[in-house]
Amino acid sequence: WAVRKQQVLNAGLGRQDNTHLAQHVEAFLDFLKQRGKIAADVPTRCKGHAYLLYGQTRRALLDDGVLLIGDAAGLAYPQSGEGIRPAVESGLLAAATIIAARGDYSRAQLERYVHGIEQRFGPRQDTTVFNFSALLPEALKQSLAKQALRSHWFSRHVLMDRWFLHRQQAPLADSGQPLRHA
Repeated sequence: WAVRKQQVLNAGLGRQDNTHLAQHVEAFLDFLKQRGKIAADVPTRCKGHAYLLYGQTRRALLDDGVLLIGDAAGLAYPQSGEGIRPAVESGLLAAATIIAARGDYSRAQLERYVHGIEQRFGPRQDTTVFNFSALLPEALKQSLAKQALRSHWFSRHVLMDRWFLHRQQAPLADSGQPLRHA
């Protein structure tokens, strides 16, 4: 992505490792420059950080008086890196937890937040579980990805609707999970 915000350019890449990251960022910026999407004098040395992907981090979601939401909780979707929906929904779940706590913000009282997150986003994955795709050569994975992305149906129904927008998932308010304490 490449999004301008006043005098700042927010550019990023979707990836799950840091192999040759600097070269890929530079190539992406060159791509944007060649197409006239950004100025030719935009520096190729960038500041930034990676998003934590849900299920691939062991970061604690809570402690006494603390609830992590959104990016801080590592709630970006692993298939797309999208994190706006998880940020909003985790904020709603945190608010419901805080209201239900009735002033007792101990770890034990806030634990329901973790259960709400797991209900909504599924349990965190065990990172020690075997990953079949790790066995595939990178060239084969790239070739398969290019083929899939050439398909309008795949791009629309899998990439956008399922992996990015999560349209198969009902909105939080309609999912049966309470938004406020009764």
